Amino acid sequence: MNGRDGYRIPSTSALIAFESAARHANFTLAARELRTSQAAVSRQIAKLEAWLSARLFDRSRAGVTLTDAGKRFRDGVAAGLAAIHRGAAEAAELSQADQVVIACSHDASHFLIMPHYHALRQVLGGEVRIRILTYHHSVQGLPRDPSADILLTWDAAGVAPEDRASVIKEAIRPVCSPAYAATHARTLAGPVAGWSGLTFLDLVRPNEGWASWEDWFAVAGSPDETPRRVGFDSYTFVLEAAAAGHGIALAWRHLIERSLESGALVALGDGFVETDNGCSGVLTEKGRRKPLARRCLAFFDAVGSAVFPRRGHQDQQVLGSPIP
Repeated sequence: MNGRDGYRIPSTSALIAFESAARHANFTLAARELRTSQAAVSRQIAKLEAWLSARLFDRSRAGVTLTDAGKRFRDGVAAGLAAIHRGAAEAAELSQADQVVIACSHDASHFLIMPHYHALRQVLGGEVRIRILTYHHSVQGLPRDPSADILLTWDAAGVAPEDRASVIKEAIRPVCSPAYAATHARTLAGPVAGWSGLTFLDLVRPNEGWASWEDWFAVAGSPDETPRRVGFDSYTFVLEAAAAGHGIALAWRHLIERSLESGALVALGDGFVETDNGCSGVLTEKGRRKPLARRCLAFFDAVGSAVFPRRGHQDQQVLGSPIP
């Protein structure tokens, strides 16, 4: 076949329908996988058989089985689709050679990436494009988007040490606005057991794995009565509400330094409570093959090491005593 003859092949949708039906030996399961109807799959197969002038399946009440022609065609189709998939993936990687894609939540983007964005650009080079994929809700496991090189997650269990970097070591304490602290100065100066009359600002959805008010209560003590809680959909909104004087928020050291330095927020309690938890940068399968992604991960590791010097195992604990 020369280049002018072209390729005599059926439609891609028919080939995909056939491959799924052959693999499942069931039109209904194929339809479910392809998010279409069983009738649509049957029509695709019928058109394919007419195009080939060959019966691909033997049909009976018990189900469908491949004919000899169907088996031969299945092998060719499976190999062809796999080759197309590999080619597309390789082409995409080559086109993104000068790009790093970081997947994270909106909160992680705001508090962990943007404060270091300029420095990251300097490390990677001005010609490198940094793309940030943000998710509205918590990210559990690797993202489905195949373009991601690095994932920021609070759950790095099972990831090889060389493929992850600690970005933040968790240390928490309550904060509020100076006005709220002045209004409730007598209460805040007393034990946490007497804080029942305060308003606690919190998330209305499950967080990404970081500590909660209950974790802080386990160390600092709990209010004698259930306090009023006001929930928000974003941690950014939680801190904004605290700065506006609507209550107290649970804050992470090194994420609120600018707010404390500017006076927008003041720290409460006897100090930070440190946990054995933290946010990590994790290379995806695609990122592990990409030198630029490893340079980005090394940057996160350097930032984490500078902010949180490496500590011995004996200093780590699930929930420890408050620290200054």
